[in-house]
Amino acid sequence: MKRIALLLLFLLTVSTLSYAAAETQIDPNKIHFYMYGMATCPHCQNMKKLIPEIYGPESLTYYELVNNEENQKLFGEQYKYTGIMGVPAIGVAYDGKLYAIIEGEFNVSATPKIIEAAMQEGGLILVVGGQAYLIKNQTVIEELQAIYVEHRLPGAESTEASSTTAATDTYGQESGDDGKTCGPGIVVVLVLLPLLALRRR
Repeated sequence: MKRIALLLLFLLTVSTLSYAAAETQIDPNKIHFYMYGMATCPHCQNMKKLIPEIYGPESLTYYELVNNEENQKLFGEQYKYTGIMGVPAIGVAYDGKLYAIIEGEFNVSATPKIIEAAMQEGGLILVVGGQAYLIKNQTVIEELQAIYVEHRLPGAESTEASSTTAATDTYGQESGDDGKTCGPGIVVVLVLLPLLALRRR
């Protein structure tokens, strides 16, 4: 009788653990990347090529900053929350919810682990300047969700037209450069030039 009780307890424990493990399994088909980048940035071009190779051609939404005022404005807005000035700036979403924002190139095959860590911590992982942070403020997370996933300013209504004209899915060339981010200074200039031009009018 004691053996049967121990066997039942063991089976119950194993089934509970396997259920918990199944709950944390990340489906690669539900992962989506949202990237702010520049056509002149070799790191952006590398990530634009690498992400679809691993997660499929529909896994990336790309927001070009060069000659796109709307994307520049949104990129400037995200800086208030993240401090990210360089590109690529990549939002990682799972099943439509933003779980991470990463500045620069990274090992995209580690994305499921990043998402799992964010889920377990109940927040959003921010990687900027080589440092990782955890954001738990839900208001900030929602505003970053608007900027990256919904492609709109926080508080503004979502429009289908702005999302389709601002996002592209073209793929660039591979880079041999060793750095991880491009043009913090250039991006700041791109963001500030339209604002300065508006002030002079």
